[in-house]
Amino acid sequence: MLRTEREMKMRKVFSSALVLALSLVVCTALAASAAEKEAGERVIRVATPGNYAPFTMYDEATQEWSGFEIELWHTIGEKSGCEIQFVRLDNPATFAELDLGRVDTVAKQISITPVRQKKYDFTQPFFFTPYCLTVAESNNEVKSWKDMEGKTIGMPEGGACVEFIAALDPENKVKKSLYEFGGGLLQEVAMGRVTACPYPYLTLPYVLKKNPDLKLKSVDIENPIFVETNAYPFARTDRGRELLKLTDGILTRMIEDGSYAKLCEKWFGMNVMDSKYAKEYREKQGK
Repeated sequence: MLRTEREMKMRKVFSSALVLALSLVVCTALAASAAEKEAGERVIRVATPGNYAPFTMYDEATQEWSGFEIELWHTIGEKSGCEIQFVRLDNPATFAELDLGRVDTVAKQISITPVRQKKYDFTQPFFFTPYCLTVAESNNEVKSWKDMEGKTIGMPEGGACVEFIAALDPENKVKKSLYEFGGGLLQEVAMGRVTACPYPYLTLPYVLKKNPDLKLKSVDIENPIFVETNAYPFARTDRGRELLKLTDGILTRMIEDGSYAKLCEKWFGMNVMDSKYAKEYREKQGK
């Protein structure tokens, strides 16, 4: 009888110890999960190709990122206390990953378009980009868009310019050639494989300075074929809305305190927010 009582007591002690141990395991797991969740919330994952000078560039040799938008996102990270993780992806994979929730936004001079506005929420514009036709330096035939009839224009697959060019050419008088990797379009023009490509004339001088073998020029710069309004897209989720608000607030502060102007001056020699396109946008918005 005594032995049975002793065994029962020991079983109770063992059971209590087991319950305590299991509770500690569960609590530890929950704490770890909460910590991981909190850490994930402090990381902003930015999809970007790294081949779009001077906005987003990746050096294979040094494995380092550079560019206007790279520095802009580093500043957003510093001001928000968030870690910025750049995820190297090409169009259209960037938006596919955004749809799947694997990245939070896309950095590649992303344009606000009617199609994209149906699916994503955008920050306020951070850049205004006039696009002109870029042709070979020796090309004296194409002086404006009207000269492109019957000729071929190259464009990056999944790029906003596909929408803009379609609107410009509803009767398909201009041949279109789409490229999976838009980074090589300028070479295609220089080699004569396509007649022209739409390219931001503000950034073309930077690219040509870095690549002197490319003999190209912008035409009819007083009349851009279209002007992009660039902003950052976020998914319509709780996380997306939270990060949109955070990013938008920091962009506002940077524009107001002059730090955004300094960044623009560094990369483009001008404050983009002082351009006529930015002023026209503000007038339309009543700002």
